[in-house]
Amino acid sequence: MAGIGGRLVQRVLLGEKSGSRSGPVSVAWSLSSDGRSDAFDGYRQSIADLYDVSEVAAAGATGFSSQTTAYGFGTGSVARALSVPQTLTRGPGQIGRSGIDHISVILNQTRTVGDCDGRNVDAAAGSVQFRDLARPSASRTDGIDVINLMVPRSSLPSWLAGRGLHGLVLPSTGAGGQLVSSHLRTLCDVAGDLSEDEGVAAIEATFVIAERLLGKTGLVTPLQTEAIHRTIRQRALRLIDALLSQGPIETAWIACSLGVSRSSLYRAFESTGGVQACILNRRLDRAYVAIRMHQATLPPLAEIATQHGFSGETAFVRAFRERFGFRPDGVPRWIRADPGQNALSGTSGVYDRAAHEVILDWLRPRGLG
Repeated sequence: MAGIGGRLVQRVLLGEKSGSRSGPVSVAWSLSSDGRSDAFDGYRQSIADLYDVSEVAAAGATGFSSQTTAYGFGTGSVARALSVPQTLTRGPGQIGRSGIDHISVILNQTRTVGDCDGRNVDAAAGSVQFRDLARPSASRTDGIDVINLMVPRSSLPSWLAGRGLHGLVLPSTGAGGQLVSSHLRTLCDVAGDLSEDEGVAAIEATFVIAERLLGKTGLVTPLQTEAIHRTIRQRALRLIDALLSQGPIETAWIACSLGVSRSSLYRAFESTGGVQACILNRRLDRAYVAIRMHQATLPPLAEIATQHGFSGETAFVRAFRERFGFRPDGVPRWIRADPGQNALSGTSGVYDRAAHEVILDWLRPRGLG
C-alpha cells in the first residue's frame, strides 16, 4: 500500500473478517512525484469533491507526495494522511457537489492557519480542530500529518450537529485537547483491528469526551435527553432505509411503528432539518451514488425517480438540483477499469480517483442530511 518508483498501489478491503469479527471498510493509497510527474494532478483531482488544493511547493515535477490510510465504520470514518505543505479550500462548489454533510474532528501534527466561515483559526501543532463540512473553510498547513475523524451530522449529538463548533480549536497545551488527541491517535492506530461494533463504540466515545469537555467550558450546552433522541433517530433511520424506494413515508406512521410520539420523533430529527428533510436527502444521496456507479446508458430520469421513491421526474430533478447544484444527468460518472481488472489496481485513468471514490461514495449513503 505504498507508492514505489511512482507506481500507485491501492487496496480495498470490504468487510474483511477475522473469525466472527466483521472489520471496517479499509482504503489506502500513496502518490509520489518520484518517477510520476502527474502525481500532484492526480491528488488534486482525487480530492476535488472535498477541497480545492493550491499553493503546493514543488507540485508535479519534484518533491510532491501524499499517503492516506482510511477505515470506515457504520457511524463514521477515521483516516491518517501525510502530505506536503498546501492550502485547502472548501467552498460552495464542493459543498453542493459532494453531498457530504459531516463533522470532522482533526488532529494535525503541524500548524494550521485559516478561516472557517468568518472564524479565524490558528491551530498549533497537536491541537484538535472541529470542521463542519457543510460550511466554507480555507486553511494553510505547514505540512499534512493529520488524523481526521469524519461523522455524518445525523449520527452526532444535536449539540455538536449544529453550527457553533465550526473552526473551534482545543489547544494542545490544555488537558482537554491532550485527552481528545490521545484518543484519536489510539483509535487510528488500532482501527484496522477493530470489529464494526468496537469501531462504532470508539467513535462515539470521542464525542462523549468532547461533550463533557465542551459542556464544562460553557462553549456548548449538551442536551440531557440526547441519548434517547439518538436511539430514536437510529431506529427510525433503519426503518426509513428499508422503505426509501416505496413512495411517501409519513412521519406519523414512523412514530407509530416505533412506539414514540410524533413530538419525540420531531425532536430527535431537529438537528438534521426534520424527518421529511432527512428522508429526502437520503433518497437524493442514494440516487446520486446509483447514477455515478451506473456503467451503461443512463436510464430515463423518470425511471430513476420512481426507483428512489419520488412522485415523478419533475420533483426529482428539482430536488436534486437544489441539493447538488446540477441536474441528475450532470453527475460525473465513475470510470471503471476493464472487466476482470481490479478498479483500484493503479491502471491509467482510474488510479488516482478510484480509492477516494470508495470513501466518498461510502460516505454519501450514510450522509443523512
